[in-house]
Amino acid sequence: MSEVDPRFRALLGTLTGLLIGGVLYALVRAVLPAGTAVAAAVVGVCGGLGAKAGRAIGSHAQLRVIIFGTLLATTIGEYTVFAETTPAPNVDLFVEHLLADGWWLAQTIFFLVAGIFFGVRLLVGTDPLGDVLEHAGAAVPPGAHGTPCPRCGSVQTAPTDAPHELECAACAHVWTVPEAPGGEAPAA
Repeated sequence: MSEVDPRFRALLGTLTGLLIGGVLYALVRAVLPAGTAVAAAVVGVCGGLGAKAGRAIGSHAQLRVIIFGTLLATTIGEYTVFAETTPAPNVDLFVEHLLADGWWLAQTIFFLVAGIFFGVRLLVGTDPLGDVLEHAGAAVPPGAHGTPCPRCGSVQTAPTDAPHELECAACAHVWTVPEAPGGEAPAA
């Protein structure tokens, strides 16, 4: 018996994870109160776990399958919940259902994106939450609260009253931040 093609195994694992995530999403949506949107994160996380179980390597094509598969599985799961509560479901009514509650839709999109993010991090990283916490400081513009201190590396820093100056709460180091390109002061 020959080994299964690794690309097919990775695709099969991802699709299986997305299928399980979509079913879990539909079940949770059917059981929890109507405005609950947190279940949308389950689909992306299950897709990432399925991809990891299928030994995916995180290629661009595999990541696209996770992202667009999560969107499709969530939409199918939501349509399943919608079809159970609507006597004659159709596409127009489904679109109205999605747009009826803007707050729920915004939460669903947020949790959907968070689920995709964590699903991808589960595939390509070893500690998704630790990676986010560790590398979040890299997104802080120089001169803003949380800019790493050059002396001790702490991110407990804040601007002082003087322009372009920061102070570290951990070691009391005070330093001047260079101006941003274009002569503008960095964002505080």
